[in-house]
Amino acid sequence: MIGSVWNKWDLHIHTPLTHQANEFSGLSIEDYVKKVSECDLRLIGVTNYFYFADEELEIVREEIRKQGKSITVLGNLEFRITQPNKDGEWINIHCIFSENMSTDKINEVMSYLTVENTTSDSRPIYLSKSSFSNSGLKVEAATVNFNMLVEHLNKSLKFGVDYIIAACPNGYGGFRPNMNVGRSLAIAFEIEKKCQVILARPEDRDFFLKEDRYDSAIQKPVFYASDAHKFSDIGSKYSWVKSKPTFEGLRQVIIEPDQRVQQSDDFVDRTYIKPFFKSISLEGKVFMDGQVSFVKQNIPLNPNLVAIIGGRGTGKSLFLDAMYSRFNSQASKSKARDVNPESLCLDLDKGDGEVISFNSTDHNYPYLHVSQGDVQYYSQKPEVLSDEIKEMLGISGVEFDDVVRAHIASLLDKHRHYISKDVVFNTDVESIDTDEYQDNIIVENERILATLTNPTNRDLIEKYQENSKLINERSSYIDSANSALGVIVRLSSDMNEEVEIVNKSYLTEEKLPSISSKVYQDIVRKNVDKCHEFIDALRADNQGIVAQFQSQGINQDISSLLNKVKECQSAIDRAVRKKQEIASDKQGHARVLGLLSDEIGKYRDYLVNQKRLIDEAFNKLTESNDEWNEEQNSLVGDILKNIEINGNIVFDMQAFYTGLESCINRGKFRSTNERTTFEKLVSTFNVSSEEDFFSLVSGCEVINIDGDLISVSDFCNKQEYFNKSGRFELFEYLYNPRSVKKYLYVNADFKYMGKTVDKLSVGQRGTFYVCLKLATDPFGSPFVFDQPEDDLDNEFIMSQLVPLFRVIKKYRQVIIVTHNANLVINTDAEQVVVAANNNEEIKYSSGAVEDGCLTKGQSLRASICNVLEGGSYAFEKRERKYGIKGIRI
Repeated sequence: MIGSVWNKWDLHIHTPLTHQANEFSGLSIEDYVKKVSECDLRLIGVTNYFYFADEELEIVREEIRKQGKSITVLGNLEFRITQPNKDGEWINIHCIFSENMSTDKINEVMSYLTVENTTSDSRPIYLSKSSFSNSGLKVEAATVNFNMLVEHLNKSLKFGVDYIIAACPNGYGGFRPNMNVGRSLAIAFEIEKKCQVILARPEDRDFFLKEDRYDSAIQKPVFYASDAHKFSDIGSKYSWVKSKPTFEGLRQVIIEPDQRVQQSDDFVDRTYIKPFFKSISLEGKVFMDGQVSFVKQNIPLNPNLVAIIGGRGTGKSLFLDAMYSRFNSQASKSKARDVNPESLCLDLDKGDGEVISFNSTDHNYPYLHVSQGDVQYYSQKPEVLSDEIKEMLGISGVEFDDVVRAHIASLLDKHRHYISKDVVFNTDVESIDTDEYQDNIIVENERILATLTNPTNRDLIEKYQENSKLINERSSYIDSANSALGVIVRLSSDMNEEVEIVNKSYLTEEKLPSISSKVYQDIVRKNVDKCHEFIDALRADNQGIVAQFQSQGINQDISSLLNKVKECQSAIDRAVRKKQEIASDKQGHARVLGLLSDEIGKYRDYLVNQKRLIDEAFNKLTESNDEWNEEQNSLVGDILKNIEINGNIVFDMQAFYTGLESCINRGKFRSTNERTTFEKLVSTFNVSSEEDFFSLVSGCEVINIDGDLISVSDFCNKQEYFNKSGRFELFEYLYNPRSVKKYLYVNADFKYMGKTVDKLSVGQRGTFYVCLKLATDPFGSPFVFDQPEDDLDNEFIMSQLVPLFRVIKKYRQVIIVTHNANLVINTDAEQVVVAANNNEEIKYSSGAVEDGCLTKGQSLRASICNVLEGGSYAFEKRERKYGIKGIRI
């Protein structure tokens, strides 16, 4: 069920029943099989010369069965052919037979072929024990004509179904040519052309994978084998094969000579640690309120490439959606269906054998999952794609400085405070926050005081007036001091909360001291007490002034007179303080506006930095990674070869003026036959670029009002251009980074195949998206992709995605749902899962392409051909390339 996995084979191994060079020293078949099993061999090519000993294959197979082992036995006959090599040695050729071929059948077929040798009276000798015995021919002396051997096998058996031919290029009887010798070279290549398998050394692998060995050369799989003739040789040499240990598995290796066989223990699939989903258990309803359900089953998953196929409505995509349901924390960005399987458990092997089970929806695991519709969603919205690109490059979470943001928010609050004072009016709709208004109050009250004073009472009234002024000053100071102390106490409390948080951290070695407001409280209290003392003395002095009025015999209503004096003096003092406040506010407001300009200027630095990060991230992506091997670096380089990415600062003029319109009095910019609202806004604010925007917010005079250029702060003083809180909203819109980023931001612009996003089709954008997804996260966690052919160019699938999958699956598990035969067959998927729906019950069957009986149509390959359009053609095309006759399903 798990598909093709790596296991050890020895295609060239003799048994104690071998005819020649037998050094097993009476070893029993029982001990022979034990040794083979101990060496963890899953398939052996039991070898003999020219013919097998009686029941040789069956004897070995039966002993394997008795010992309860799972070892496949293929027959392997070794022949010496008449063509000698450059050293004058006869060349050895092997014929490897299917496990369905019995010893008797093989011997019978071979018994009709003659060797080149003849009897003393020139009669033919046949390849059989009896003919060799009757003629007295020794096995070591026999030779066959290679062409006749091939012709005889083709007539008697089915090539590629019953047998294949192997050659030995090295050692005694080896044919690998001296590349400088013409005749030897020609003979060697003619022999190789008729062979499908090479029995050779690990160092010969690269030579036979070259396709320029000769014209129309194809890759040939090299198998390292022991050629064991004695007990100690068993298990000494072997090959790692990623295939079912069957003759059909051998066929698949011939078709995939580079991917499916390794000649040493040191190769990527064995040495590279990668996490992978090990299995999935399904049962029960798929949707809470639906009838569709999973049949109870546990499906082991191959660590390399798993292809899920099925007809429409069979539940192939449900397989992936069900997987994804165990990671709900990721669901917000995916287009996966919201399925809720009644029972589902997903086991993850971390790569070192440790297994984690995900059996509920509260898990999180950072694997790459592309659901059906994800690619289309991102590729149809360039602005969303830009954000996704930044996230893939690892810079999506770069926000504007929080400290600066908070300072801007504080400054905007202060600006609102200053602006709000401008809208305080008296009953005559005159602003009270002006020097003119306060000067009028002072003049009016001084005039009143003048009318209350005469030569008789002037000195006493002036003294009373002065005392009242001093009392008012100190009363105002007391209020101010107590207010400041309240702020200090609150801030101290807030600061101490932060100090406590830092001190609680285990990383704080030296504790921070608490902030105490007591010293401030003590000083303020002393100052306030002194003011109270002084006020009491002044009030006592005023009481004395009343007595002086009486003692001097001034005949007036003293109480009313002094109250009026006190009232006028208080009004004058308030007006003086108000003028001081107005002056302070103007200075404060100007300072706030200056600071706002400085702080929003830092947003430009933020934009430049974001652009730099995007540029650097992509440039780094294109550089060689020292932690990867050559194949990995080459793979990522191939993925990125048609991609260019750069950061671009964008001022969205349309978005800017659309938002601006909501902050002002639209009536002043209503569309006319001559100009639209947008055109009027542009001609007024004169902002059409990033540079223009920063000129505006830095206080430059750029706003055009009736031909005069004014600053944005001066524009805010023109009430007719605003409704209600519009003046506040305008500054929020222009200075708050959360608002600014809606129209001034950094995009990750890209080109694919030299074309900008507006020139790309949706399919090409999707192709770019997938390429970048893989390039930015190429190795490690599993990659799950639902129906890539729905959103990608077919040219990309065939020329890039198929080759990419063939390599990347070694470094990360790939699970796809597809109805494209090429994505199953040409990627050489290790496991194929076939979905079936019987009366709303979903069931999955799985295995390797080489599973089942081809000739009877009872194979996984038959299912693939039945489900996928073009499946048969894809199989046959691939087999013809490697010289194997296709089997029609």
